[in-house]
Amino acid sequence: MAERDAALDALILKAHARDNRVALVTLYTQAADLADDVDTECFFLTHAHIFALEFDHPSLAGLRARLLAFGRE
Repeated sequence: MAERDAALDALILKAHARDNRVALVTLYTQAADLADDVDTECFFLTHAHIFALEFDHPSLAGLRARLLAFGRE
């Protein structure tokens, strides 16, 4: 999993460098899906949610629902 994390981290950094917010929603959601604990999952979900809010991304409702399920919004 460390290799996958490193590859995902690199993609996230690349998306930030290019200000590719659509990719950031997807990549942060993927990072949340791969998280080993709830706090880490919610950390990445929060990032995905913030970027999704900026342009009403189609996954906005789903991200919000996931955060609400953990009592975090």
